Amino acid sequence: MSFRLRIFLLVLFVAGSAIGATAWLTLSLAAREVSRAEQARDRHESEIVDAIRAFGVTHGQWVGIDGVVSGLSERTGLHIRVETRDGDVVTDSDHLEKRPSGPVQRLPSTVEPVPDIDPDILVSARLAGVRIEASTGERLDDPATRPAQIILRRPQLPPDLFDGLPADGRPTDRALFQAAQYRAALAAARCMAAGGATSPALTLDQPPYLDEERRLAAPDCVRKAAFQVHNDATWLKEAWAGIGSCALTGEGYDKCLLLGFQSAVQNPSVVPLQVYFGARQDRGLEVIQQPATFGAAALLLVAAVGTAAIARRVSRPVRLLTGASLQLAAGRLDVRVPTRGQDELARLSGAFNAMAEALQRSEERQRRLVADVAHELRTPLSNLRGYLEGLADGVIEPSPELFASLHEETLLQRRILDDLQVLALAEAGELGYDPMPLDLADLTETAATAHRVVAGNAGIEVVVDAPEPVEVFVDPDRMRQVLGNLMSNAIRYTDAGGQVELRVSRDGPDAILTVRDTGVGMNADEVSRVFDRFWRADPARQRATGGSGLGLTIVRRIVADQGGDVTATSEPGLGTTFRVRLPAVTDINRILNPRSL
Repeated sequence: MSFRLRIFLLVLFVAGSAIGATAWLTLSLAAREVSRAEQARDRHESEIVDAIRAFGVTHGQWVGIDGVVSGLSERTGLHIRVETRDGDVVTDSDHLEKRPSGPVQRLPSTVEPVPDIDPDILVSARLAGVRIEASTGERLDDPATRPAQIILRRPQLPPDLFDGLPADGRPTDRALFQAAQYRAALAAARCMAAGGATSPALTLDQPPYLDEERRLAAPDCVRKAAFQVHNDATWLKEAWAGIGSCALTGEGYDKCLLLGFQSAVQNPSVVPLQVYFGARQDRGLEVIQQPATFGAAALLLVAAVGTAAIARRVSRPVRLLTGASLQLAAGRLDVRVPTRGQDELARLSGAFNAMAEALQRSEERQRRLVADVAHELRTPLSNLRGYLEGLADGVIEPSPELFASLHEETLLQRRILDDLQVLALAEAGELGYDPMPLDLADLTETAATAHRVVAGNAGIEVVVDAPEPVEVFVDPDRMRQVLGNLMSNAIRYTDAGGQVELRVSRDGPDAILTVRDTGVGMNADEVSRVFDRFWRADPARQRATGGSGLGLTIVRRIVADQGGDVTATSEPGLGTTFRVRLPAVTDINRILNPRSL
């Protein structure tokens, strides 16, 4: 059984046992909690509803109601859930206490979070409605015969909305003034809260809604809020539409005015709510019976034993991996950890060993690179220094041959540096490419022509076998560099009378470029290292002809960057073959004009 499966089964067992125990405890406590919740609701329902309504009235929003509900739940011992009429949960006391929400009773209590209209206004409206009904009779239903004095115009609000309600005047005017005063008070309170000095709540739940101390502490907010209400033409129009026509209802004047006022002060951020009650799910150990205690203890014991077994199984390889990692970080690249079995930890140990092996090989390659660079640069620099000191001391006479030799050493040093720069850019992914469709056969013929003079001077024949065009999508300059490095390498290791053959062909979707020579060849170990930096099958021969030892490394990188690969095969005494494989182009127009198809 794998380590992962053991962990899964243990977790599954613990989770299943915990779910079963939780369900049993929930069912055993449900009956007693239902009766307790009903009794608590009867005692505290009015208190809770009034507190939530008062919060909505004084805040004009439900942001922050969580604290009120949490305190009420703690004080009354009830589970309280507050929802909108659409069923969206606003807050839940069980969620606030970081536990799953328990059941609630089906019948909710409704909260209408609007302030009460001044009772004197309703009394005046009721009396005025009776008088209007008595004086007009049935004519109230006929606009043509309606008395002019009943058609009311919207009054102008006083500049100071916090000067208290007027004691007389039309009930509609006084109702509009109180609604405007409430809106201005909410706006002023939020303005004060934005300054960080106070909370965004009203200090009073009746006119003028803000006490004198709060108003005097922030006069700018008071003026700004009054200005906002005075200039809210849309709200004034809608509010008066619901309030101003109430006088036309006769004896229903006061009821219409109440509804119009509630509509005017209704805030979209403080919609009516429904409050559900249930039992709190936080009963202590005193209600857990003895079997539940034993079951919990057994569950903990099983979990502890299983965890200990897993910890013992995991700890040893983890300790070994930790120690090996610290040694690896300290520079011990030869450190390894033992691997046992086939589970995930064994595979992790194997992956660590592979990583350490790769780091060790990388470190060794880096040391060889530094040593090779130092070695390659030491020889030309030593030659230059010796000749220059001889010229300075008068030991060596200047001559055209001497200067030609010094120039050759300089060129060799420059070639090494250029190749190192190209290789560094390529390995960093910063070597630029400008690909275009071209005929690989034509490019090969051109490269062969450029090298025939050098090959002819060395007594080597260059042969090209490219019977038909083979198109590829590559950078021409980089491909010329690839061909140049391969041909220079072939000529360098081929003796006089030998031959270098270049062949271009198709192999399914790929284009194949083959460079074969009849030179000295290499054994299998040498072939495996032929693309390494500064490696030479015959160091004396290559140094004599000016090679940097980086040409084939650069070839492999350029070909790989353009979606291809290069391989080498060789036999000692029979020669060496390099094969470059690149994606062939079958539809040049699709590449040149991709949007036209």
